[in-house]
Amino acid sequence: MTRLPLTVTKAEAVYREVRRMILDGTQAPGESVNQEVLAAQLGVSITPLREALRRLEAERFLSASGNRLYIRELSREEAAEIYAVRLQLDPLAAELAAGNMNDEQIDELESLAHDAPDGLHERLHANRAFHRAIYFGSANTTLAQTLDLLWDQTDRYRLLVLRNPAITDASQQEHIQIAAAIRDRDGQKARELMAKHVRSVTEHLGVQELLGGAARTVS
Repeated sequence: MTRLPLTVTKAEAVYREVRRMILDGTQAPGESVNQEVLAAQLGVSITPLREALRRLEAERFLSASGNRLYIRELSREEAAEIYAVRLQLDPLAAELAAGNMNDEQIDELESLAHDAPDGLHERLHANRAFHRAIYFGSANTTLAQTLDLLWDQTDRYRLLVLRNPAITDASQQEHIQIAAAIRDRDGQKARELMAKHVRSVTEHLGVQELLGGAARTVS
């Protein structure tokens, strides 16, 4: 039986654990979710599990067909749609952050840029922490919340990229360059570097040709 953390609500703990199982492939794409079996495996009742599953469905980790829930399949078309939006919004967030982050926030951003944990999921969390600092450092709440939601939807695709150490190393160097541009209060450079950074992920995922005009309008 899986042990859930006790420092959060039961529904939150279940959500985190099922999300982890989806991300690491324990719950495979296309697989049907057997709620009774999963609840027993996690040692919880159906109620917190259903709450967690509704949240995961809203975040597009799950899809419904009739009365059944399934792990959403990975899709090049879905990845292209999400990254087409991120190609527009991430560079904007970086530009705004260069003008709005205070020195203490930038110190933290540079620390996050240099963070290089070993584990795959640890790298995923470190990557998110860096980008999230920029999103909320933009001082535009609507923009930050929109990008935060998009980030949830791209974690499974991002894991495909983070499995390659060479790509991970290159991504970290890009983080350091973006943080330096924000430190210099150079919004235009931060925008350009972030556009290049997001575009490189689309290249590694092989979806750049599906982006249409989005890949050209950020530069």
